[in-house]
Amino acid sequence: SHGDIASSAAPPPPPLTEQEQALKRQTYEQLQGLLKARRFARAIAVVDGLAIRLPQDAEVRQWQAIAYHCWGRHLLTQRQWQKARLYLNKAKRIDPYNRSLVAEVEKALNQLER
Repeated sequence: SHGDIASSAAPPPPPLTEQEQALKRQTYEQLQGLLKARRFARAIAVVDGLAIRLPQDAEVRQWQAIAYHCWGRHLLTQRQWQKARLYLNKAKRIDPYNRSLVAEVEKALNQLER
């Protein structure tokens, strides 16, 4: 049947090679360390680089959104309102299906409005 959804849906991305998996693992560990150390600009540079290498990877997009969200919240505490709004909105755009992330971002954006 031509109308079935599976045929019109995008094919799943090819599985990651061993090299890509290793890169992903290493980057994840690096990212965790950077976020803990509050080195947000570096964390974003690292995760953006990975997102360019693995554009189909949903997990990488989640990490990217989390990094943007952390940076946006940090910018709020620094009173850098414009920049904070930019990164918070980016987080939401990158991972729009992550309900808890989007809720957190909305909360931060609402703080901005006040």
